[in-house]
Formats: sequence, structure tokens, C-alpha cells
Amino acid sequence: MTVAQDFKFNWRRVMLLFIAGCWGIASWSQDKTTLQNQRDALETQIATTERLLADASANRNDAVGALRLLDERVSLREKLIRHHQSEIRQLERSMSSTDSEIRALEGHIAAMKNEYARMIESAYRISLAQNPWLYLFSASDFAQAALRFRLMQSYSTLRKEQVQQIEEAQSELTSNRATLENESNALRTVLDDIESERDRLKKDRTTRASLVTTLKGEEQRLRKQVKKAQAERERLNQAIRNIIEAELKAERASSAGEFALTPEGKIVSAAFESNKASLSWPVLRGVITGKFGRQAHPTLPGITIDNNGIDITTEKGSTVLSVFDGTISSIFPIPGAGETLIISHGAFRTVYSNLTDIQVAKGQRIEAGERLGAVRTTANRSMLHFEVWQIKGTSQTPQNPASWLVKN
Repeated sequence: MTVAQDFKFNWRRVMLLFIAGCWGIASWSQDKTTLQNQRDALETQIATTERLLADASANRNDAVGALRLLDERVSLREKLIRHHQSEIRQLERSMSSTDSEIRALEGHIAAMKNEYARMIESAYRISLAQNPWLYLFSASDFAQAALRFRLMQSYSTLRKEQVQQIEEAQSELTSNRATLENESNALRTVLDDIESERDRLKKDRTTRASLVTTLKGEEQRLRKQVKKAQAERERLNQAIRNIIEAELKAERASSAGEFALTPEGKIVSAAFESNKASLSWPVLRGVITGKFGRQAHPTLPGITIDNNGIDITTEKGSTVLSVFDGTISSIFPIPGAGETLIISHGAFRTVYSNLTDIQVAKGQRIEAGERLGAVRTTANRSMLHFEVWQIKGTSQTPQNPASWLVKN
């Protein structure tokens, strides 16, 4: 292999290294964008929770709601800290990769310069660099002169290419060093962020402990409040179940006692089911402060809460939106729970309670994201109750709405 051929071979290896380095940087850039989007979403949720918590804290009668919002903020801060830790691991891996690329480039640039020097030395030995025209005219015949002329042209072109390639490699090396410096700065910023977030988390936990102590001192008042809320919830649960049963009565009568779907209904049901975990939220901003199913009261021993859906605390005047295409099957009032609206999606129903300012009508076809009404505000608290029901044969069963909605 000649010096020129050897140089080109090593340059191909360097180019492969460049490509690998660029691919690694592009991959890290994609990861960084994903992590930044996740961080932005968490920080937006925390900001929303803080606004809602400020409203709840000003309402003595909603101390339990404030506690649930505080628990949610603690949970979000813990997630954000874990997210920062993921960022740190990504940065450390990227910095290690970039550092390896820098060392490899430095080695290859040194090798290319050595090979370039060897080529110049070889050219001097055959007088090509000292006096190229003497080298040309000392040929023994025309054929050898023509060959030497082509060699001179190739040598001149190759020298220019080699100089350019070395300069490009050095430019890439400078770029990689700048990337490493940026990554180091980003790492320092994330470390500062995680320390700040830990301080905020510590304060939230202290605030929570203080609030729990306060609530325990008001147990008698809280028990009366919970008893009233449970009675209202039971009326809501029973009313919704009765309405859904009434809606299905005609279908059961016409299909041997079982709920039967039309061909269109089957298509709607399949579409709804295929969107599990990706349905849009029924409000633009909010925090789940009442979970699905049976759970213990956060401060009162011996008291459990049954919930057929989820409760989403949101901002005053928030618009309520349909989570999926469907047809409004019922609209009815419930004392203490405002207006309730049910949308049919084939074998599924979505239920929206504690509404006001409803501007749609029974039988109306609704698209996903369409406005249904607004969340009713009472005692400075705005909370939407949301349910998902599935109908199979002769039974209808409430589902956990949180598993159907897209993750915040």
C-alpha cells in the first residue's frame, strides 16, 4: 500500500468516526429534547397544583382538598427529582462518549499528520516536491513523461485534499470540545436544580405534617363534613347507575335481555377501546384529587371513600370537554352535584358531573374536544367528577378513568 493509499484508508476510518460521533450527538439531542419536554410537563403540572393549592388553602372548609393537592405536589416533586436524576445519567453517558470521541480524533489527527509528513518526504526523495518540472523532463520517453505528468497532477490534488481533511478533522475536534463544555455546564445546572427541588420537597413535607396535625384537631367537624359528602356521592352514584340502566332498557327488551350493539355502535366501541390510555382530559388543566375505587380517608381513621370515577380539581370557570366522539344520551340535575351529562360511545359511557352552563342537548352528536359546559364552583372550589362505564351483556361496570386518560 502506498503512502497516499494508506492515508486515504485512515481518512475513511476517521470519517466513520465522525459519522458515529454525529450519530451519538444527534441521539443525545433527541434524548435531551424528550427529557426537556417531560420536565416542562411536570413543571406545568406543579404550577397548576400550586395555583389550586393557594385557592384551597384560603378555604377553611376545604382543608382535606388542600391536603390532597399537597400530596399531589409532593408526588410531582418526587417525579421531577427522578427526572433530574435521569437527565444526570444521560449527561454523564453523553459526556463519556464525547470524551472518547475527542481522544480518538486527537489520535487520528496525529496519525494523519504523520502520514502527510511521510508523503511529503517520499515526494522529496523522487524530486517531485523540489523541482517537479525537472522530474517531468528527466523522463526517458514520452510515455514515462505522460505518466509522470498524471502523477504530478494527482500529487497536487491529493496534497490539497489532505490539508482540507486535516483542517476539517481539527474543526470537528474543536466542535466536540465545545459540546463537552456545554454538557458539563448542563450537568452543573441540573445538579443545582435537583438540590433546589429537594429543598422544596422538604418544605412541602413539613407543610403536610402541619396540615395533618391541624385536621386531626378538627376531627368532629370533619366527620360531619365527610358524612354529608358521602351521602351526596351515594345519591350521585345511584342516579348515574339508574340513568344508564334506563338507557339500556330498550336495547335489552329487543335482544333477549342483553345489551346489543348496532354495526355502527360496534365501530364506535372498538374505536373508544383502542384509545385506552390516550383519551384527552375533560379539562385543559387539573389535578386528580379523588381517586377511583375504595380508599381510606387521608386523616380520619375508620372512614373509607367509594368512588365510581375520579375527581379533578381545576381552575374556576374551566371548560369541560368531551374526551371522545359520541352521542349525548342524558342530561340531568343532581342536588349538590350540579348538572350531570352522559355521552354514549357504543358499549361505553363517559359521565361528567358538577357542570353548569351546559350548551348542548340530548341526542346531539359530539366530537372529541367539543365544549360541553363549565365546571361548577362552590365554596371557592371547582371540581369535575368524571366516570367511564363499560356495558357487557346484562351488566354495566365503572372503569378507572385514570387508566383511560392520557398521562399528564
